[in-house]
Amino acid sequence: MKQKRILFVDNSASYLDVHARLLEAADYRVYRAYSLAEAEAKLAAQHVHLIILDIRMEDDDDGQDISGLLLAQQEAYRPIPKIILTAHPSFELAREALGPRLDSLPPAVNFIGKAEGIEAILEAVERVFNEHVRLNWQLDIRRDQNQLVSLAHLVTLIEPDLDNELLPARIDELDDLFCCLFHRSRQINLHRLIAAGHHKVTLAVFSFFPESVPVRLVVTCGLRRAIQDEDESHEKFAPRMATEGATAKLFKQRIETTRYAAVAYTLTDAELEKVVPLAEFYRYNSPEKIVAVLTTLFGRTLARYHQQNVKFEETDSAVAVIWAYFFNEHEILAPSALTGRINALQTHALVNNLPRFDDTSLTLLIGLIEGTIPIEASIRYGVTHKRLSGDTILVDWRDRSWLIDFGGLSQGPLLQDFIDLEILVKFTLIGDLPHHERRQLEEYLLAEVEAETDPDSVDLNPEIQKALTVIRHIRWYALQKLNYSRSLYQIGLLLRTLKVINGYEPEIYYRSSELARFLHALDSAREICHNLSPDPPQYDKPHSPWLDEQKLGYDVWLEGQWLTLAETEYKLLTVLYRQAVEQPRDSLCTFAMIGKGVWGDYERLRDYNNIQSLVRRVRDRLQPDGDDSYQYIENIRGVGYRLILKCHPATE
Repeated sequence: MKQKRILFVDNSASYLDVHARLLEAADYRVYRAYSLAEAEAKLAAQHVHLIILDIRMEDDDDGQDISGLLLAQQEAYRPIPKIILTAHPSFELAREALGPRLDSLPPAVNFIGKAEGIEAILEAVERVFNEHVRLNWQLDIRRDQNQLVSLAHLVTLIEPDLDNELLPARIDELDDLFCCLFHRSRQINLHRLIAAGHHKVTLAVFSFFPESVPVRLVVTCGLRRAIQDEDESHEKFAPRMATEGATAKLFKQRIETTRYAAVAYTLTDAELEKVVPLAEFYRYNSPEKIVAVLTTLFGRTLARYHQQNVKFEETDSAVAVIWAYFFNEHEILAPSALTGRINALQTHALVNNLPRFDDTSLTLLIGLIEGTIPIEASIRYGVTHKRLSGDTILVDWRDRSWLIDFGGLSQGPLLQDFIDLEILVKFTLIGDLPHHERRQLEEYLLAEVEAETDPDSVDLNPEIQKALTVIRHIRWYALQKLNYSRSLYQIGLLLRTLKVINGYEPEIYYRSSELARFLHALDSAREICHNLSPDPPQYDKPHSPWLDEQKLGYDVWLEGQWLTLAETEYKLLTVLYRQAVEQPRDSLCTFAMIGKGVWGDYERLRDYNNIQSLVRRVRDRLQPDGDDSYQYIENIRGVGYRLILKCHPATE
């Protein structure tokens, strides 16, 4: 039988030792702490059901010392019932210690004068265990024989960095959490682990009662803060009607111990034995079955959230608007770090004869990250899940779906959930495929973006064909049902793909299949950048250089190819180009015109030499290799410069 554990805290060693021995004689396991620091150390290392502590822990002769009560009032220890001891009882102290809390235990559940003796303490302790420690002391916790679910395993998933010395106490605490959650059950079976992450785990649990059918539950347990977030989000956003596809909370209040907490759900109209995570369902089923599941997910399960708090926002800064929803504060992408990862991956790409991430695409990418490139869009908001994965979406053989892990529920662009699903398929669910097959997927997806109808894909690997079919359905629903523009979808897809690239660590060695995933992300990001940078329209008399000021980035069309300039170089060429095109008979740009166009103002002493240096750099970039006969920029000594457009002979 489980032993009842007490932490006894008193700065009087003789008083503490005598009373601790008497409690131990009554079959209680007693931990002793002679100071507040020792008490907090014990609470960090051990799991206890009750705390008994003296109100004056610093100075027995100080009438203002309530240090013990202050410890009892700490939020970290709120779930533990406490008995306050004092040699100087007063009505005011008793009222403060026993003051009511509407949502939880008061700082103390009893207030005892030391003069009352051990009998009063024993009686109070027994009352606390009967009224406030609601544990099922006889609960039989079992696990299914074909599952490797143990309490020790669950603890390590909840707290991956836990010191091994603390593991036994954490196992005891998790055991107590289940005993409290199932305080009326005879036995529970931990059927299977469904999901783990964000300092919590989700399990399928069968609860058995005498002479009753078993109850099938989905239980999420973990660190208190994580479960509080989960519970509060579910309470705020989950549909109240327990209709098909709903995940309904079983008990009104969550169960808490010192460090852990738990909530229990039922999946409406589900046979839990036949419910599996989407990742498992995807692996063993046809594209048609997966599309059928996604149809119910989009049309019913997710729709219940997406239809809440709907609003629209028109913006010309779409990247900046959705950025905060796609990255948290710990995932900020510094352009220099991202460029370093891309360059490191490029090394592997070149070895495998793969296309490189060209300068034009990289410039566009950095411009998007830094917010210097405007993107107009209409963004639709609602309540989004934000944690859709192969584990948090549950499905059954009847193509129905349910959601778990509600800690991320919040207002956001609905686009995010659809992007997360496409990323899930591309980089997780398709498995360990070589890069050349992954590249086929991107080529077909790019062809679909550019075409009005779906391209033929009958010769693809079946796994790639499955992914293509599923992604087509995800995009169709996002673009047709939610009326998203293709450019906004591509922007969202690019941001999520950057998170995959950002997970690459150049100093680590990867298996070929792992590396293929990162190269796939590099390919995808490059193709999206290309798609966001369309080729210039054809002119009757094309000339070099040619600028499209509506095009993103700092690219110039020169002699039949794109050339990427630096920002100030591009600004200089823009000033010269506008004058050459708009005023062909008076194409001269003075130093003042150039200075104002590049830097916003012009001071001769400061900017004269800067302009000459900048012009030299641009000349070096524009001059074709081996062609010294054509001068694009003419110097009008002491006055300024003019751009001389070169018409291509083949089209004159």
